[in-house]
Amino acid sequence: MGYIKGKNMLEIKDIVNVVINRETTSRTIADLQTVAILSVHQNFSVGEVYREYGSTTEMIEDGFVTTDFAYVAAQRIFSQRVKPRSVIVGMVYSDADINYVDEVAKLQGATSEWFFLIADAKDDAQKIAIAEYVETQTAVYAFSDSNPLTLDSSDKTDIFSKLEEKGLVQTFGMFVRDSEEVAPEAAWVGRFSTSVIGSNTWIHKALTTLIPEPFTRTEMSILKSKNAHFYTKVGQDPSIEGNANTVGGEKIHVVLGAIWLKVRIAERIWSVLYSKGRINFTNSSIDLFKAELVSVLNEAVGNDILTNDDGFSIQVPDANKMTSQERASGYLRKITFRARLAGAILFVDAIEGTVYA
Repeated sequence: MGYIKGKNMLEIKDIVNVVINRETTSRTIADLQTVAILSVHQNFSVGEVYREYGSTTEMIEDGFVTTDFAYVAAQRIFSQRVKPRSVIVGMVYSDADINYVDEVAKLQGATSEWFFLIADAKDDAQKIAIAEYVETQTAVYAFSDSNPLTLDSSDKTDIFSKLEEKGLVQTFGMFVRDSEEVAPEAAWVGRFSTSVIGSNTWIHKALTTLIPEPFTRTEMSILKSKNAHFYTKVGQDPSIEGNANTVGGEKIHVVLGAIWLKVRIAERIWSVLYSKGRINFTNSSIDLFKAELVSVLNEAVGNDILTNDDGFSIQVPDANKMTSQERASGYLRKITFRARLAGAILFVDAIEGTVYA
């Protein structure tokens, strides 16, 4: 008598029970490209801090008019060569005695899905307060100003001079002659924010929606000395110009590249801690973190933040040479790396040649 298939038979699963659990991957990835526009308006419901928009048409439907600061800023952003997916528009409910630091913090509390900040702050004290606050955050602040004293080399009361003295590196600004120009910095930020931060230099490009302004060589020299940018013509080409510096004097792409590295490395290391059930204090476990660091540094090379001319070096501790107390603490310390920034050629000086008959 033969066996009847499927009846009274043992299966492997009756002897060996295998359960596959899928590791949970961390989804904590900071947005380092989206622009937030913070301004006074009354187009949201009470208690509503922000809305996300993919076009200015959506803003019109919500009650914005074409002269509103937020609308103009968004229109400049969406008009650039590469259009962003969306912008965050925050609302300040009153235009009386605004504490912009509180308003920025309120926006952060409502959504962290932005990195660049533009605000309708008008006076120097408000702009300085925003810049000082942003310096402590994972964000950058872009502003514009039209104080004619900026063009006076001996004057140190303009906003650029004030911010330069404070040495802030997460704020950058542009000077415009026309005091009626609304949010020109939005065109500047919109032009460069769609790329990986740190991968571009923020100068030598045309900005859609802006009209170039004339400046004398002396005026341009003064503006550069104060780390102010300006939109003018180079020959016949409209271009945002300056020293590519933050208000404190550091190169914009260097500061942004460093922020990118800091954020992405932290995310990848956290992902290892979050996804693994247990990580033993062994060299093979330490290599897990080293591998993530290598991955981020290679990505930074691909994004033109780090150079590929010189290889980077990474040092990790030897678990077998650590003290019992160090291992028992649960803290993995002393991971270090060295990598050279790619830098950027911003200007070309003194090309010499000889011609002859």
